Amino acid sequence: MTSPTPPSVAPARPQGDRPVRFTRADLDRGPRNPLHEGRWANAVVYTFDFGGERWVVKDFRPRTFPVRNLIGRLLVRRESTGLAKLADIRGVPGDAFRVDAHALAYRFVPGRGLRKYPDRLSPEFFPALERTVLEMHARGGIVHLDMRNADNVLVTASGEPQLLDFQSHLGTRWLPGPLRRFVERIDLAAIYKHWAKRSPATMGADRAAALASMNRLRPIWVLRGYIGSEKPRKKKPGPRP
Repeated sequence: MTSPTPPSVAPARPQGDRPVRFTRADLDRGPRNPLHEGRWANAVVYTFDFGGERWVVKDFRPRTFPVRNLIGRLLVRRESTGLAKLADIRGVPGDAFRVDAHALAYRFVPGRGLRKYPDRLSPEFFPALERTVLEMHARGGIVHLDMRNADNVLVTASGEPQLLDFQSHLGTRWLPGPLRRFVERIDLAAIYKHWAKRSPATMGADRAAALASMNRLRPIWVLRGYIGSEKPRKKKPGPRP
């Protein structure tokens, strides 16, 4: 099944004056407000105020020497390169840059992850998210591949969607057409999973069919818990007889 035709691409994010970038020395001097401690091989995520603006910093410096210099350097370079390709697309972290080899930063946007967002979403939320992803595919040549994790979809204070965590992204320019279209369908099916849960009546038949088609493949997906598929959840033990 082919991917749905893009309704219309999202307008480019407004670009103001280029912000003043900060350094590791600035980070070491300033206070940090923790967001996520992460596991041993993940970055520590915190906010940092600089030049009158708030930034999100993903930092591997606090990790062990092997993690920060093997995993950390690779993932920081990878994510910052991906975000640079998407710099003018609305719904993607803005003004991203590498602080140093172990950390990247991007503008902070207040909001709450979709997983725990308690309020009713705007009728335009999912169409706007779909437009962002279709533009990301068409103009950026990138698939996200981790949007089934609802924590990677932020509902901003103004009720708009913003994608987070491009660590697992994949560039598609070099892929053969059938494979490129398949990984793009993984991204779209991730949106439709959340859409079906939150507002199924507004999805339409084509999106519901695209989600059903991808769901039929999930039981045989080899990379469970990695690309395009959530990690299997452990069942809680029931009461003993």
